[in-house]
Amino acid sequence: MTRSIETELATVRQQLAALPEAEQPPPTSLQVLGRSSQERDWQQFLVHFLTPDAPHGLEHAVLEHVLAALSDRDDLEFGFSRFDIDDIQVAQEVSTSDGIPDVVLWASDEWFICWELKVHASEGQDQTERYVGVDSFDGIGVDKSEVPSDGQHYVFLAPESASSPAAEEFVHVSWEWLAAELQSFLIESYDEYPARTTAQLKDFVDTIRSELTMTDYQENQQEKVELYVENYGVISELETAFEEEWSEFEATWGRRVAQTLTGAELIEDADVPEEYAAVRVPMGTGDRRQWTFRQGKSDWSWLFPREWWTKLDEDRPVSDATKPNARVGLVHRLDRHRTEAVRDHTLVVYLRNAPSGHDSFYNNFAARFSDANTEVAEAIEETNFTITGNKSNLLRAEYNINVDAHADFFDAYVAALSEAIQEIVTENSELVEIIDRLYKMTVAEDVTVET
Repeated sequence: MTRSIETELATVRQQLAALPEAEQPPPTSLQVLGRSSQERDWQQFLVHFLTPDAPHGLEHAVLEHVLAALSDRDDLEFGFSRFDIDDIQVAQEVSTSDGIPDVVLWASDEWFICWELKVHASEGQDQTERYVGVDSFDGIGVDKSEVPSDGQHYVFLAPESASSPAAEEFVHVSWEWLAAELQSFLIESYDEYPARTTAQLKDFVDTIRSELTMTDYQENQQEKVELYVENYGVISELETAFEEEWSEFEATWGRRVAQTLTGAELIEDADVPEEYAAVRVPMGTGDRRQWTFRQGKSDWSWLFPREWWTKLDEDRPVSDATKPNARVGLVHRLDRHRTEAVRDHTLVVYLRNAPSGHDSFYNNFAARFSDANTEVAEAIEETNFTITGNKSNLLRAEYNINVDAHADFFDAYVAALSEAIQEIVTENSELVEIIDRLYKMTVAEDVTVET
């Protein structure tokens, strides 16, 4: 069974390796706002750039470029004279007796172009036929009977893949074609117009392209989705097996770590819940000290000597977080740092001052630790730990989960955690003594009176 799974995975790895490298492009403004497929927003952008007196600094430039490009199309039979440019008007949401066309461009009684815009929606019931059938565009005062028949034009602006419009008079012009023309304008007019305007126009072009045309990144993602679907059975089997092992590890990591520490001993303690591991740990001073390895938690996995977790109003060591308490210890977060552990083979460990136990202890211990930074820095000089400057996660370290050197991932995780304990506990009496002193001082001078 394992050999069969490995064979299937080898094939998947080969197929993944064959895919081209492709990074996801930064999102456009409309994508950031979650409106990249909203037809009305595309319409607003288009009309803004086509309107000569809009506050963009382009004047007639984009309008002229687009109309000239339309006149070059064989399917529209639209004739455009640049001498008419000052007479051209643009309006959107134009009322008629039978519907509201999205955009109308017109030049007096010489010609008009009626636009219907679609992004992902299909044409409404006989929509284009109704627009062709109306006698006038009432909202702008244009009577079709006063415009020559060869000056009446209709554009159905929609994706290349869209169905043809119901009315034969409407010519299907694609958004992809328009994006290419707008990009051509940007290239030809480089550095001629305000930088903000050209950036906005480029952003609009990028929105059209990213929404309607697959980028290399999107094609890459689609290939990966297809691979996932094709190999779902074997992937699901592996995920299920890992989840089961991960859950088992959550419940047992403390005991497993204790068994790897030289001289450590698992003990029974009625004050420590049975799901945790009570461990007598050899310290750098030569003595042995009881620690609690708080296994069985999906995220906050603490390791601490009994003297660093105190129920303040009762002045007794505890293994739970009942307030008011003073809590300091090592932490590795199984859920929060699972990606770093599994994907990157990196274990993250903190020396943590719990902020939720007691405000006075939390703030004053953090202040004393900061004041002692010089001697702490000397104590951790030969370790992976660094001072963070953070009041909660006082020290931070990363360790390599060396899977290749161990029987499996979980053995490697345990070995990395054991290394952290050795560096900061069993072989570092100087640091432990600093924490002991600061802890006792904070409880005695700042907390006892209050509680």
